[in-house]
This record gives sequence, C-alpha cells and structure tokens, in this order.
Amino acid sequence: MNSLWPIVIGGVLPAFFWGITAIFQKQSATSATGSAIYLIAFGAVCALAGLLAALIWRPAPWTAEGLGFAATAGACFAVGTGLISFALFAYGVPVSKLAPIWSCNVLVTLAIGAAFLGEAAELDIVRLVAGTLLILSGALLVSSA
Repeated sequence: MNSLWPIVIGGVLPAFFWGITAIFQKQSATSATGSAIYLIAFGAVCALAGLLAALIWRPAPWTAEGLGFAATAGACFAVGTGLISFALFAYGVPVSKLAPIWSCNVLVTLAIGAAFLGEAAELDIVRLVAGTLLILSGALLVSSA
C-alpha cells in the first residue's frame, strides 16, 4: 500500500467531509433547527453509519474499556457540535468565522497526546512551536477576514 493512502483516507477525506458538514450545520441552524434537534438527527445518522459499517467491515472484537472510550469521544464530540450549533442558531454567527477557530482542535489533540499518551518523545519541539504559531495566527487571520 502506498504510504500516501493513510493520509488521504484518514486526513484529507475527513477534512473535506467535515468542511461540508459545517455548511450543512449552518444551513440547519438557519432553517430554524435548534441545537437539540440537530444533535438528535446528527446522532441518528452517525448510529446508522456505524450499523452500516458493521455490516460492511468485519466487526472487530471490543472491550468494555474500548466502548467506554468510544462513548466518551462521542460525548465530547456531541458537546462541541452542540455548542457550535447553538452559536450558529442563537447568535447567527457566520460559519466562516467559527470554522477556523474550532479547527484549532488539533492543538488540543497534540497536547493531550503528548501529555497522556506518551507521544511527546515523537515530537520535534521547534516544528511544534512553529506549527502552533502558524495555526493560531492562521485561525485569527481567517476568522477576522
């Protein structure tokens, strides 16, 4: 397998689909769909996608610990998504102003991965600092455009 495929499958395509998701989330908010209903519809489709994936891909074994981590990830995602939906619905914030800010989530992932998953040894601190500054300045620049 080409070493580029994992980057395309796990990085480029999700970024593309999450970008489209933000547009439909904004459209949902402007169509008078509150945050709670949005989360219900969004969650139902995610659950259906999981069922479909279980039918297509060979189900992997699971543990209670793994299921707990998955549920925690879902709860974090639901809170973040709900807050975005609320801001779009209640305040009418343009999605183009919020997307650059919430895209800084990579910095949270890096920090937690380094601190709690033992991935700090794999990081080049100079590149990490430079990348962090670029991400933050890019988010500020684009969200204020």
